[in-house]
Parts: sequence; structure tokens; C-alpha cells
Amino acid sequence: MQTKEMLQTGCQKIAEQLQPFGFKSTQKGQLLKKISRNKKLKFEIYFQSSTKNWSGSVSILPQILVSSDSLKKWQKEKYNSDNENGVIFSTKLENLTPLKNKNHDWNITLTNQENVISKLIDLIKTYVLPVFEKFEDIEKVITEISEDGLKLNEHFDTKNQNIPIDFLCFFGTQDLAQHAFDNYLKEQKLFGNAKRVFDELKKSEHYSNKFVTDLTMKSAYFNGLKINE
Repeated sequence: MQTKEMLQTGCQKIAEQLQPFGFKSTQKGQLLKKISRNKKLKFEIYFQSSTKNWSGSVSILPQILVSSDSLKKWQKEKYNSDNENGVIFSTKLENLTPLKNKNHDWNITLTNQENVISKLIDLIKTYVLPVFEKFEDIEKVITEISEDGLKLNEHFDTKNQNIPIDFLCFFGTQDLAQHAFDNYLKEQKLFGNAKRVFDELKKSEHYSNKFVTDLTMKSAYFNGLKINE
């Protein structure tokens, strides 16, 4: 069996086990999608194929994502850009589990599928589905993010993570977004970075993205948030 066929077979088996939880599969099982009960958000699990796959090793890299079509539309209008994606939160599966910060090799060759798929399903049920469930209550999760950042569970490391400023402004309020930004800068010790990005954006809408967290600063700037030390 070719690597592509093994990949599709493994992904389809995973999709079948997650179908009872409301997920529908596309891309031959590689992408699982679920719409939130309030119809405002999308929950996705994507099984990215490793570039190093060969007949003896067919590895997948599970990615977790929460997004919103209405947020995407708002972003496109606000930023006058077609490059917006409405993403609220994304990470690797491992980062939500006790395996955090480890590049785990999920090898789904035929001889491995029974064992590996069982472990993957257990991790998704135990750690991913509860995170998706958090976002079912948008008002509550916005309040939690404004107070504690993206501490979605005990295993997720919020260091060097962006916070979804656009999400907080669109679904929440300016005050909640400002409170979240204040706490974020203090917790992450990013006042210097924020000032640099704000200063560069005041001169030009183009700036040098030196750090991952600069994306939060850019969103804060264009949403009219302030740097409060």
C-alpha cells in the first residue's frame, strides 16, 4: 500500500470514531470540522502529513483550530485585506496534553494504526473536546481570556502565545479587550515589544515582525488599545 493510501485509511478510521461527536470529515479524512451549537464558531482538527513520510513511516501532525466566519468577514472589512482567516486559536495537539512541547511521531502505517489511533482518540476526547466545549460559551471564554490569557487547560503553555484581540473586540467589548491586553503585557513582560510595534505603526502601517507576539501588538494597535504600564 502506498503512503498516501495508508494516510487516508488512518485518517478515515479516526474520522469514523469522532463522527459521533459531531465532526464531519473532508479532504478524505484529513480535516475534521464541527460547527458550534450557536453556529458562530468552527472547530477543526487537521492531520497534517509529514514531509518525511515513506513506506515504513507515515506520520501525521494533528493541528487544533478554532475560527469564525463572521470574525473573518469583520477582519476583512476592518483591515481592507483578503488575507484574514478568522482564526481565534490554533496549536498542535501535543500542546494541550501532558505531551506538551514534544514533537510526537504519530506513525499510522497499517501495523501501527490500531495502537496509534486509539491513543490519538483518547487524547482528543480528554484534552481537545473540553477546549472546544469552552468556546461554546463565548461570553464566558472571553471573560476567562481577559483575566487569565489563553490558559485553556493545565497543560497549555501560554508563553510566547498571541491572544485573540480581534475575537475579544468583535464578540466582546473594547474594555474586555483592553483588560486582556493589560494582563497579557504584564504577564508576558512585553511592554518593550508593544511600544516598538506601536511606534513603528504610527510611522507606517508596515512594520518588522520580529517576534511571534508582535501579531497581538498589531491587533491591539488597530483596535485602539493602549499600553498601560
